[in-house]
Amino acid sequence: MKYLFFLAIFFSISSCVSTKKYKRLESSYNQSLIDLQHSQSKIVECEMKTQDCLQNIQNLQSKLVQVNHETQVKDISLETAKNEIKLKDERVKDLEKHIDFIKSSNQELTNRVDGLSASNKVNVDIMKKLLEEQELQQLKVLNLSLALQKQDSLNIHLVKKSKRNISDDKLKRTLEKLGFVFF
Repeated sequence: MKYLFFLAIFFSISSCVSTKKYKRLESSYNQSLIDLQHSQSKIVECEMKTQDCLQNIQNLQSKLVQVNHETQVKDISLETAKNEIKLKDERVKDLEKHIDFIKSSNQELTNRVDGLSASNKVNVDIMKKLLEEQELQQLKVLNLSLALQKQDSLNIHLVKKSKRNISDDKLKRTLEKLGFVFF
């Protein structure tokens, strides 16, 4: 029944409109339909673009996650590198201290060697003097031994001369008492 009522109103309204108005309304309606189709195509296009944008957002989010992960890995490797550099710097400082200690030890040893060299020069001079004195003493001993040999020769000669008067046994005993040894 409602349908009939609406149909009756529609026919009464439509019959009341002039053809110009009707054509204008129809062209406006057609234009509205065209605009509606155009708007719907734009909506579909916008929905497609929205889907593309959402896909791009998802791709960018996954890239962001990947970049964040890479950044964390690089931060960790950077921290590790910083720690290694710190440890190496400490090692370098320790080695520099060790080098300084070795240099000071070398300098001290050089000073000692110089002192010993000077001491050795003094000792060499003293040894030269001692050797010269020893040579003089050896010459004195040699001269004394030569003098003793000469004296012994004279004693033997005197003994031989006096031997003519004394017997051999008596002479040997007397000489042995004096410290002479016969072979």
